Amino acid sequence: MRLFWFVLLLCCLHCAGARGQTLMLEGTVLDRATHAPVAYATLGVARQPYGSVADAEGGFHFTLPGDVAGAELVVSCVGYEPVRLAVDDFRPGRRTIELTPAAVSLGEVIVQAPLGKPRKPRTFGRTGSSTLMGASLYTEPSLISDELGREQGTVIELDPGSQLREARFFVAFNRFKTVTFRLQLYRVKQGLPDQPVPHPDIVFDVTQPRGWVTVDLRPYHLSLGDVRQVAVTLQWLRSEAIAGNTKAFGLAAVPTPGHAVLFREKSAAQWRAIRPGYLSLNLTADVDARAGAAETGAAAPETLPDSLRYLTLLAPPPQPATSRHYGDSAAVGRTVAIEGGTLYYEEYGHGEPLLLLHGNSQSIAAFSAQIGELSQHFRVIAVDTRAQGRSQDATTTPLSYERFAADMRQLLDTLHLRQVNVLGWSDGGNTALTMALRYPAYVRRLAVLGANLFPGPEAFTPELETLLRRRAAHPEAASPTQTRLLNLLLQEPHLTPADLARIQAPALAMAGEHDVIRPAHTRAIAAALPHGTLLLLPGATHYAPVETPRLFTEQVLRFFRPAEVPAAQPAAGPGQPRG
Repeated sequence: MRLFWFVLLLCCLHCAGARGQTLMLEGTVLDRATHAPVAYATLGVARQPYGSVADAEGGFHFTLPGDVAGAELVVSCVGYEPVRLAVDDFRPGRRTIELTPAAVSLGEVIVQAPLGKPRKPRTFGRTGSSTLMGASLYTEPSLISDELGREQGTVIELDPGSQLREARFFVAFNRFKTVTFRLQLYRVKQGLPDQPVPHPDIVFDVTQPRGWVTVDLRPYHLSLGDVRQVAVTLQWLRSEAIAGNTKAFGLAAVPTPGHAVLFREKSAAQWRAIRPGYLSLNLTADVDARAGAAETGAAAPETLPDSLRYLTLLAPPPQPATSRHYGDSAAVGRTVAIEGGTLYYEEYGHGEPLLLLHGNSQSIAAFSAQIGELSQHFRVIAVDTRAQGRSQDATTTPLSYERFAADMRQLLDTLHLRQVNVLGWSDGGNTALTMALRYPAYVRRLAVLGANLFPGPEAFTPELETLLRRRAAHPEAASPTQTRLLNLLLQEPHLTPADLARIQAPALAMAGEHDVIRPAHTRAIAAALPHGTLLLLPGATHYAPVETPRLFTEQVLRFFRPAEVPAAQPAAGPGQPRG
C-alpha cells in the first residue's frame, strides 16, 4: 500500500511539473522547391494566441506553454501552402520545415486594368488622422517570448474591379527604431477576415515616430476583381528597439459606431472585432471613371490638425477573457452596490490605499502597465467607473463627474477607507478633482493626468469640440451608453480655479508635452491648487501611461510614496490577491 501511494505521488508531481514546463521550438523554414529560406514565415498554434515569426533567414526560436500539448502548429507565408504539424512531434534541437509554393497562380488574380476603359483614382476607408482612442499597441518583450505575428486591421468597402495604387495608415506613435510589417488582404465573412486574397508578399519597414505611412502597391498590379469588401491588416514581423525607449507602437483610431478594429494575437489565432473602432487606414485604387463620386468607407473626409492626433482616451490592447489580465480577474474581482448600479473593482498589493480612475469609455485595463509596480508600494484599488468596463448602470439620466465621485465615496465606505491616494487619468482626473473638492476627508493626495476644468477651446483644441459635436449629432449611430459618455465630454465638468483653491490635499497636475489638453490649461490647474505641482511629461501625449509607462509610473511613485519605502515585494499580477 505504501508503494502504491509513493507511485501515485510521483505521478502527481510529474503531471504538475509537466503543466509548468515550456516547450522550446526552433528551426528553419525553407522553400521545398528551391531550399531557400522563407523570410518572415509565421508559426502559430491553431485557434490559440501562441506562436512567432521566422526571421529574414527563415530561422525561428520561441517557447510555448506546456498546456498546448496535442495542439496543431500552423506554419504559413504569403505565396505558400500552409503546413500543419503536431506540437507534440517537436523534440529538442533544430527542425527544418518545408513549405510548398501555392498552386494558385498569382497571375490569375493580379492583372492590369483592361485597356481602353477610363480609370480614375479613388480613396476608400478612413482618411482622418485624429486619435480618439488607442488601437491595440504592439510590443516585443523578447525574442523568446514575443508578440511577433500580431495582426490588426479593418474592413474597407471597394468598388468592383478596383486596381490598387497605395495603402496608407497613420502612426499615432512609434517608439521603435524600425518595425517591419506585412500588408495582408483577406476576403470578409461575417465581418471578419476569411480566406486570404492571393497576392505577392508585401513587406515594408516603418521608421518614422508618427504620421502617415504610404505603401506603394502599383508595382504589384493588384486588381481585386469582384471583391467588394476586403479586410486590410498589418502583421508585425520584427522590430528593432531604441536603447532606453519604451517598446510601443500605436495606430490612430476613433470609436465610430458601425466600424471595428480587427485583431488577432498570432497568425493562427481567432480573429476578434473590437467595436466601435475605426482605424486611420485606407486604400487608393483606380476605378471605373463612370462610378459615383461619393466616397465609400468614411462618411466624410476629416481634416483635423496635428494636435488631435494625440487625443487618446485609452482603448487598451484587446485581451482574452481570462483571469490572467487586469480588469477581468476571477480571483480578485469584486462588486459593490451603488445607486442605480454596481461597481466592479480589483485589489492588489499592500500598504496605503491608492485608487485608480480610468478615462472615458475605458476600464481597469487602462492601467495594466502600472498596477504591478504600484502594488509593490500600495494597496491598489482599481475600479471600472459606472457604465464602463464591468460596472453596471441602470439609470438613464446624464452622467456627471459629481455622480462618479459619489460612486467612489460609496466604494470607499464599503471598504471602510478614508484618506486614500487617488490617481486619475483624463475623465478619471476630473473625477479625482471632484472627489477632493466634495469629499476632502476621503482624499489624502491626488495626481491627475490630462484633466480639464471645463470643456471647450480654452481647455482643448476647438477642432476637438467640433468633432465630438459631429458625433453627437448622429445619436442613432451609437448606443445610449455611448451617447451619454460622449455628452459627458461635451458638457462636463463645471469646475473653476476658485473651486480648486478649496482643495487642501497635495496634488500633482500632469499632461503630456503633446497632450490635447492645452499646456496653459494644465498650468492653470496646478496654479489654482494651494498645494499643486505641475509636471509636463516630455515627448508624451494624452496616452502617456501606455506610451511612456516607465516615465509615468516613476513620476507617480515619486509623488505618492512615503519618504522611506519598504523593501519592494514581488509585483502582484492579475489573479494574485492582496492577502
